[in-house]
Amino acid sequence: MPQSDRSGKNYGIIGLRNTAGRSCNRTLLSDGSKIVIIGGGPAGCFLAINLLRRSKKSGIKIDVIIIEKKKLINNGRQDPPECHVGECNYCAGGLSPKTCDALKKMELLLPSQIIMDKATLINVIADWKTISLDVLKDMVSVYRGSKPIGRTNSNYNFDSFLLESACKEGVHLINSEVTDLEYSEDGRIYLSYKDSTQNIKADFVAFAGGVNGSMGKSLDPGKNPVAYLQKVIQGFRPPKVRRTLIFELTLPDNERSIHKIKGELSFILHGSRNLKLEMISIVPKGKYITVVLIGPVIDKSGSKDNLMIINRFMQLPHIQRIFPPDVILKSICICNPNLTTGVAKHPYGNRIGIVGDMLTSNLYKDGIGSAYEISDRIAKVVLERGIDKRSLRSGFGPIIRKYKINNTLGKLVFLFIRICFNNTLFSRIIYQAVITERKDTTRNKRRLEKILWNIASGEDNYRNIILNMYHPLVIWSIIYGGLFITLRNYITELLFGLKWGNFARQTTGVPKEIFEEKTRVILEDLGKTRGVSSLDFRRMYSIRMSSPREKIFKELGKFGDFDRMYFKPRFIDVTRVSGEANIPGSIVRYNIFLKALSFNLCLVRAIPGELIHYEIMDGFGKGGILQFEIDTFIKDNVTIGSEYMLSIYVGFNFSSLLLKYLFPSFMHDVLWNHSLCQLKGIIE
Repeated sequence: MPQSDRSGKNYGIIGLRNTAGRSCNRTLLSDGSKIVIIGGGPAGCFLAINLLRRSKKSGIKIDVIIIEKKKLINNGRQDPPECHVGECNYCAGGLSPKTCDALKKMELLLPSQIIMDKATLINVIADWKTISLDVLKDMVSVYRGSKPIGRTNSNYNFDSFLLESACKEGVHLINSEVTDLEYSEDGRIYLSYKDSTQNIKADFVAFAGGVNGSMGKSLDPGKNPVAYLQKVIQGFRPPKVRRTLIFELTLPDNERSIHKIKGELSFILHGSRNLKLEMISIVPKGKYITVVLIGPVIDKSGSKDNLMIINRFMQLPHIQRIFPPDVILKSICICNPNLTTGVAKHPYGNRIGIVGDMLTSNLYKDGIGSAYEISDRIAKVVLERGIDKRSLRSGFGPIIRKYKINNTLGKLVFLFIRICFNNTLFSRIIYQAVITERKDTTRNKRRLEKILWNIASGEDNYRNIILNMYHPLVIWSIIYGGLFITLRNYITELLFGLKWGNFARQTTGVPKEIFEEKTRVILEDLGKTRGVSSLDFRRMYSIRMSSPREKIFKELGKFGDFDRMYFKPRFIDVTRVSGEANIPGSIVRYNIFLKALSFNLCLVRAIPGELIHYEIMDGFGKGGILQFEIDTFIKDNVTIGSEYMLSIYVGFNFSSLLLKYLFPSFMHDVLWNHSLCQLKGIIE
């Protein structure tokens, strides 16, 4: 029979028998049960919304209260409620595709003013080259608090939206700070909070206050403001955390600077020999940029070292290439929040449980997504299994085991990619393997690219990432497409005297689907003008340029000039023998050490700032073309500033069958890859 207190209120305690026939009790929520959630961040709000929605479906009327200590504007007392968070939440503010899907599932549509930027590219920056990954799912950046100071509508942010959504769902909001917890005589929990002479008597309490109630290197319960948790949860130990450094940059109020980094998340796995960093995230947010640093130099430093570390970081060559030259540090927005790297011990007790990153979080990625997943799971446990310790153990147990395994595997994943991406040789092999796969395989079959996407975006768990990393086809791609081709290309560079100077090494390989579409267009044009229906040799290379069209066009016109600074390999002499730069009718001679491979190019068509089209006149290539094309670089359907994509297309038919099989086509790839990177450095 259910037990009651002296007033006759039903506690919802029912007697059951387990499989061994022994009597056990479960404590269930019932009509009028009161749930208090400490903390109004994502974990607390997700839990509150899920509890209220599930209880309505179950026909149980419960009272859910959120106690949030951060400064709130309007305090949720208006109709409709407005709960604007007026402080910071120490977070990078990136919402992964998984989190965006979860919000859609909950029918929580983000208002446009909250979305600071939509990701279109993830740039994985390694020691050798940058690998850019297209973002094919929703992935946005937000602010979770009111900083940096000066933002328009800064008090209405992601946390404000979630808290407001919870209030609309029926949550009662108290803007205060919990100071103590203790059990009452009837087994429920008393909560004391500031500026109140009354306590709240709760049937169930969820702590969602996070690990940054006090920022630092540890969460020693004896020194932490939430030490009261140990009073009511026997054996509770907070998760391991790691110190981070987060700071804000601001861009000048002009479209070119903002557009340069707009929509591009950067994920970097190395600093320098003197600045030991393991992970760097750069998150664009309109005219602002959030930077997150993790690594040994942060672990060992104190707050007094922040500016020194930031200044050294901003001087790193691979970092300077990311930002516009006029980026400014907002020194008022620097913090050292904790980042959860482990799993709490015994995060539940009778009528109480912990959610959010004080319980655990996905290692280094998608903390908000973890908050949603855990809160959704606990809401189901609380309503369907019970709020006693035994019932909560059955719900928390799988979560604890899953995240322990996942984060252990995550450490192995990040160790592997740090070793690979922080070393010139290893990162070149991995880069080459990814580019080879991209050129030879359709998007949905690219295993290496998918692995990098899952690591950088937080789209998948580390267990699946590890399994995919050791797939036989992935290993073969790294051995053949990476190691073998890297060795072959390196020997080719030595043969032709190509040296990588101070210019940046950029991606020039073109994905298979883009190459095939361009080939189709080229063949249609050649079919109409010259009756050519196929090409034996076809190659395409592209590189992004941040310079005016006219400047790119002018530099391309020097192709064949003695004083040009690009495409000057050993054994190959490219000389203009007649005509003028970028004027149709001019002829460029390719003199190659093997005379049988020498040939002439005639400039047939030149459209200033857009196109330079050469045709092969004689030699081993019949019906061939060399075409330079300057296209507008489009990001998020917007074209702003001097951002262009320079593409080179080469195609011809061999004059003999022997040449077709003996021609070293890979040498062509090496020469133009190097030359395009040179050209970009010269132009920019």
